[in-house]
Parts: sequence; structure tokens; C-alpha cells
Amino acid sequence: MLFLKTLWRRCSRRQLILALDTSGSRCGVALWEKNLLGYVESDSSLRHDEVLLGQIQELLEQHKINPQGLSAIAVSSGPGSFTGLRVGMATAKGLCWTWNLPLICVGTLEALAASVPARLGRTLTLMPARAREVYWRLHEHRAEGWVALGNCSASDISALPDAISGNVFLCGEGYQRHREDFDQLFGSRRLTLSANEMLEPLVVSTARLAARRLAAGQFDDLMRAEPEYHYPFPAKGNLPSAAIGK
Repeated sequence: MLFLKTLWRRCSRRQLILALDTSGSRCGVALWEKNLLGYVESDSSLRHDEVLLGQIQELLEQHKINPQGLSAIAVSSGPGSFTGLRVGMATAKGLCWTWNLPLICVGTLEALAASVPARLGRTLTLMPARAREVYWRLHEHRAEGWVALGNCSASDISALPDAISGNVFLCGEGYQRHREDFDQLFGSRRLTLSANEMLEPLVVSTARLAARRLAAGQFDDLMRAEPEYHYPFPAKGNLPSAAIGK
């Protein structure tokens, strides 16, 4: 408790966040203080462990920021790539311990929704799972911002048109991976961006949501924080005998 109070007194003096996103094929870091200071993002081809630390160093040096000037580390916590999420969480927790900073976890599907223009009203955020399966969550824009309608689910893409009624904007790496199928499945119900609109980078929306939680003093437990895989893994007792112990 004393540790958290000390961190909170430190954070209350400044609201500077370093955010990390390794939830998909891209790898990104962002700095946020009241507004976006800058970000670095690249296609890592799932080589997050080779790219992430270099991006962090590059961004901090570019903005002449000493780690002691940071207020918190934020990380996109999933669902998404199993390996990517593990790399991001391990790096974020390691930096928090090393630099004596609090941790803020931001759900990937929540951050994807925050990247969508409010005028679209409804968005289905999607991340790849296995084969033709995706993680998904429906969000609706209200006075307080984007609100999740229900929990995160994992389904075959063919099941989603029946699960989601009305018009909706589809976004996220899960949509990009199965774009042709989704466009055909949702047809005229699929909302689109206008010519002058674009989605905010995922790491940027992660940083923006983390800033709200930092201002409210909402941190995650460094000892207990884990990626949110959301995949329905079978219980060990239900695995084929040949798979147990491998």
C-alpha cells in the first residue's frame, strides 16, 4: 500500500505515459502527456521481442525524456497474438519494476473502439484468433464515450452476422485478415469511414485511455497482471492423451 501511495504522489506531479502495443503483427510505442507527444510503430512480423526495446529507446531519446520523468507504463493487454501479448506484458512489467512506475493495462478491443470516429455510433472490434476464428466485442458510442456491449468472445467469422444486428463499423486486425469474407457477410450493414477520416493507431488510443486511468489513480497489480488471452483453452483433463505433458 505504501508503495502505491508513493507512486501515486509521484504520478500526481506529472501525467506522462509510455504506452506499448504488441497485440498484433504491428509493434508500437507512444508517449502521452495531455496530448500525444509522439509514437513509433512498425510491422514487426510478430518479432516483437526484437523490435520493442529499440522503439522505446528511440522514442525516449527523440523527445529527450529520462525514464525518471515518466508517470506510468501502459500496455495493450489483449486479446491478440499469444507471443506478442507475453512480450508486451513482460516488457511493461520489467520497466515498471526497474523504473519504479505503476502499470496500466488497457484491453486491446477497448482501445480499438477508442480509435473509431464517434459519429459511426457502433463498432465491432476484431482481433485474429485461430484459423477463421476472431476475438470480438461490440461497442456503442454514448455520452460518456465508447461503451462495450457484452463480454469479449471468440467465434468463427461465419457466426458474427447472426450475432450482431443492425449497421456496424468493423475494425481491427481480425477484420483486416478476413476482410473479403466480412465484407460479403455483412454486406450493406457495414459502415465505412468517410474520405477524410482515418483510424487512430492502436498504440495511440491505448495511451489515451491509459491517461484517463492515470488521472483517476487506477493502476493494475504488478504481481498479478497477465495478458487477457480470452481463448477457451481445453482443460488439461480433456486433452488427448498424446498432448498431455507436451
